[in-house]
Amino acid sequence: MEFHDILHGLIRFEDQNIKSLLAELLDSPEIHRLRNMRQMNFDVPLIQELGRSRRLPHSIGVAHIALTLAHKAKLSSKDTQVLLCAALLHDAAIPPYGHLVESEFKSIQPTFNHEQRLSTIIHGTISSMNIYDDIVPGRQLGLLTILNKYQIEPSKVLEMVCPPKGSKSAISADVDIDNIDNVHRMAAMLGWEGARTNVRELVERSRIDLSHGLSFSESAIDNLNKWLDYRQRIYTMIIAHPECIPQNALQADLARLAVRERIIPLDDWAITEPVFEERLRKSPHTRMLAEQLISGCQYQLIDYVWFKNYDNKIQLTNAQIVQQMLSDVPAGEDFGYFVWNERGLISREVSIFLQNGGERTVGRNSSSCMIALIKKTPGRPRRFKKDYSEWRLNIADAFVKLSKSINFTADFPETYTGNFMSSIDELQF
Repeated sequence: MEFHDILHGLIRFEDQNIKSLLAELLDSPEIHRLRNMRQMNFDVPLIQELGRSRRLPHSIGVAHIALTLAHKAKLSSKDTQVLLCAALLHDAAIPPYGHLVESEFKSIQPTFNHEQRLSTIIHGTISSMNIYDDIVPGRQLGLLTILNKYQIEPSKVLEMVCPPKGSKSAISADVDIDNIDNVHRMAAMLGWEGARTNVRELVERSRIDLSHGLSFSESAIDNLNKWLDYRQRIYTMIIAHPECIPQNALQADLARLAVRERIIPLDDWAITEPVFEERLRKSPHTRMLAEQLISGCQYQLIDYVWFKNYDNKIQLTNAQIVQQMLSDVPAGEDFGYFVWNERGLISREVSIFLQNGGERTVGRNSSSCMIALIKKTPGRPRRFKKDYSEWRLNIADAFVKLSKSINFTADFPETYTGNFMSSIDELQF
């Protein structure tokens, strides 16, 4: 069995102990669903290849790395099978539009979580129709039947994908097989040279321990720093590039309306993205916005302030920040705010185990809050002149009042560099 992959090149699965299991898993409706789920929430010409990518190639790439490390570690046949299942299934419980819809679900049901969703998929209790439910058209859920056939305990697969609090696995840790493939895959789709070489070297310099996850040789430190550099540049682009922000704002509005108007209810989270977007186009609440996914985004970025490296004294949700900005600095008709508040997403501090028995910390945690002013209708804005100094000062005052933080740097559209680490040293307006 072989696959031609943008990151790993030609992938061949030749292990006779897992080929039949792999074939049945790939033909299951739960895995077929990933063919219709985007890796990214949006696509714009700036990052077209990345915006069109699907989750299934990523899952196959994670399986490839997992099996490479399993064979190197001489894992037992059963442990290798469990690892393969976890690698392929780690994204199986993702809702349409990923974290956008998930965060909206959590706002009305805080207990909505990844582990519970994956368990319902594996055990066939995804809805009241249980194992007779169709997760893709005309195909009943099939994972539990496959796992039972190969005598694989679902609990072991779940523990690998969602380890108990305080523990790690090769699939879920500060540095794991999932995010090693994901970051390098995004870099490869952006055409960045070195991504394929770096992932190959990093895998070669890694070891797997089912009790502790991954460990690394000293020579892997440079590869890990490169992985962290790719990560921060990719997320800097996604969050702060002026061409990405309007599309982000559009899809955030669509996700909020879809959950509020029950276009995607909590008990129907497992629909595919084509089905979800068809519902969005049919609903009178979202039709005009959803059509822009095909005809082109009409939202316009007016300006933004990106507060960086601020003290997280108060945990704030995006909705709380938007509400405060609308109260203190009203946006006006046809305008709105888009907020992306993150900690440790763009850049993160990770603790790694070394193969000589030591530990090492690499990277550092980012902390930032993007507050963007968006015009949601076509046509040139009349309210603002080219000088946005007053608006920026008002936003800064509102942010300081809300966050209780006075120490930060800031970037604006004209100071965007594509690198989170190269922000200006002082807040300037």
